[in-house]
Amino acid sequence: MEQITLFKSASQAIDNLDNGGQFYNIFTKADDDLISQSEVSKVAGASLQKQKAVLFLNLAMSKLSAREQQEIEGRFDDKLSDNFQKYNPQSINSNAELESLDAGTGVIISGTPLKIESEGIISGFISIPVIDVFTLIPISETYIVYEIKDEVSGEAVLVAHDKDAGLLPESPIKIAGVIKQFQLTQEDESEFQKFIEVDFYTENIG
Repeated sequence: MEQITLFKSASQAIDNLDNGGQFYNIFTKADDDLISQSEVSKVAGASLQKQKAVLFLNLAMSKLSAREQQEIEGRFDDKLSDNFQKYNPQSINSNAELESLDAGTGVIISGTPLKIESEGIISGFISIPVIDVFTLIPISETYIVYEIKDEVSGEAVLVAHDKDAGLLPESPIKIAGVIKQFQLTQEDESEFQKFIEVDFYTENIG
């Protein structure tokens, strides 16, 4: 999870993104008027994670006009353009919208996260790999969980991030992340509940 600063103009975005990528991308040049996947990954701190890089791009460009966004997208090379379309996140405002999407879908949501203080309130299990098998552990052992109130229904949208990533501010923010799900019980036929795993956020949403 990482807090990012939004781009203020197309020129600033292009200057930041057209950076030559990592040193091992020997065919990627800085200031060549093309923005590549590796260059975005360098700025996003998301090397080799295509979906995460696209989440970063969408959130970082979210305050720009449609024309400015088109100007930036026009600099994408073919690979980045394909990934930008493939992993383009959905903007959601309600728990119903969250539930309608598949796990693994990228999303953007705005709101004020409220930390769920008691571990007993969220009782569920996530599957993690241990050697060559998967095992279930309580979600509270891995994640800090928050809720963002759905203004339409009043229901809570759950968002969470790794415990080692600090805390989200309990003030209005915009979040970019991926839909995950946890089991409500350890039974094989358990129901699942969806949540948003936070990759990036920004406090500058006014």
